[in-house]
Amino acid sequence: MFVLSRWIQKRREERQLIKETEAREAERRIQREKRDHQQTQALLLTLYELQRTMDPLIAAQVYNNRFCPFISRLPEELLLCILDFLRDDVVALQCLRIVSRTFLRLLNRQSVVWRDMWYRDCPMSTRGDAFSLPDVLGLQFRRLLQRDGRCDNCRRWNDAYGHQLFDDCKFQQDDRQLPDGGIGPLLYRRLYCYACHSLHDVCQFSSTYQQAWGHQPERRCLGQQGSVQLCEHVQIAWASIKAHIDDWRQQQRGGGDWQACLDSFNIECHDASHDTRCMASEAPTWPRARLRTGTWDSDIVVLNLEWTPHSRIDALALTADGRIPAPELRALFQRLRRLGPADTLYPPCRPGALPEMACFSLSSRIGPVIYYKTGEDNKTGPPPASFLPLPSEPWLWLYHRYGRGRNGKKLDIRPHYLRGGGGCRQLPQCLVVSYEKDVMVCKTTAIMDPAVKIIPTDHWLHAMDTHTYPHPQASHIRPQCRDETCTNYYRRRRDYYFCSTWPSADNISRRL
Repeated sequence: MFVLSRWIQKRREERQLIKETEAREAERRIQREKRDHQQTQALLLTLYELQRTMDPLIAAQVYNNRFCPFISRLPEELLLCILDFLRDDVVALQCLRIVSRTFLRLLNRQSVVWRDMWYRDCPMSTRGDAFSLPDVLGLQFRRLLQRDGRCDNCRRWNDAYGHQLFDDCKFQQDDRQLPDGGIGPLLYRRLYCYACHSLHDVCQFSSTYQQAWGHQPERRCLGQQGSVQLCEHVQIAWASIKAHIDDWRQQQRGGGDWQACLDSFNIECHDASHDTRCMASEAPTWPRARLRTGTWDSDIVVLNLEWTPHSRIDALALTADGRIPAPELRALFQRLRRLGPADTLYPPCRPGALPEMACFSLSSRIGPVIYYKTGEDNKTGPPPASFLPLPSEPWLWLYHRYGRGRNGKKLDIRPHYLRGGGGCRQLPQCLVVSYEKDVMVCKTTAIMDPAVKIIPTDHWLHAMDTHTYPHPQASHIRPQCRDETCTNYYRRRRDYYFCSTWPSADNISRRL
């Protein structure tokens, strides 16, 4: 009895010691975060002071030169030697690649730093790529990235569910635990959708339907409940796409040209705010949704969302020598994003960023015609004597996963010379900005076969407006974050998602 009492007392003391240790660690963490926050605010105040007298892009460069001498002043030979000492810590190297353009250039795919790792056996196109990291290191890298930009609630969720490598897909999960703790066969993890007349993963239904496994004729999957946003005025439901294909099948009776089915689908928003044509004689610039084949994969049908607004440059307040002030150009693109669905079709990588400005940096071929305020000598001078005519091809072409229906996005900017303009040696009077997004619908072979059921694809599910369907509640699914400053804000689109599903994402149509 005495021994048992001493053992209990010892266990209590150990638990108390653990609690005290955890409390001290929590207090140190709070103090460290408070100190880091104060230092960050002081540095941001310095940056804001620089931005008062110069362009934000120039201010960032000046700030980096003053407060990051390690990068800006050391010779690249020494930087390479330092990086070589870190070659065994691939996660640290991946972090360095994203904090500095210098490190990104030094750690390119041809860099010798990758020679002593598994990258040496990888093709050149994937050497040094973070997506090719093994699962353990990939998880470590993701956790480091997730520390920034997350609200407190999302950080706590990450700590609780950090063992899950892929939490990007909230619609499909493999090897889900049954209530009794076992791993059930595939049949027990799927529900019947009476709108699709097909079985779906249980996470493709709202929590109300997930709890009821019996006969429910009103049960509809989230793909049927949600819709894809064209603009703030128009939502496109899956039922409208399916009805269009079914009507065409009924009319053709298995014959005809399936391309005609795609060409006849056209949805436009005629709200006056979207019409930005530069001349009244030109066609309106309505946002529209069309069915077409994939740009890089012609075997699939995609829903292509696009908007091509025009912007008059000659209406801007140009400098005395005819250059475009960078603030005027930023205001132009910000105005476009207020007028149309640019934020939906090509959302910025972070709040407030403008991807359109990527082609107007000082080092770009368009840089000489852009005026950046430097804070020292802000007077404009004559154009360079060697100034060449502006190129007529696109000035900017950005795309991310576009062309294969994987919820990709595309952006290009090109000059537009109006009729009667002064020719190529003057500034174009207009810019044409094209925003596009594509979502996989089905295989092209499925259009002609009435026996194939058209059901919502994984990419459709991730493209849906989060406002239009209930959140699929589950313990392993990230809760909806309502903090707009958080990177997990529920209205913010994810550029990358991973679907581990059965059938696979490519098996997107089923026979009756």
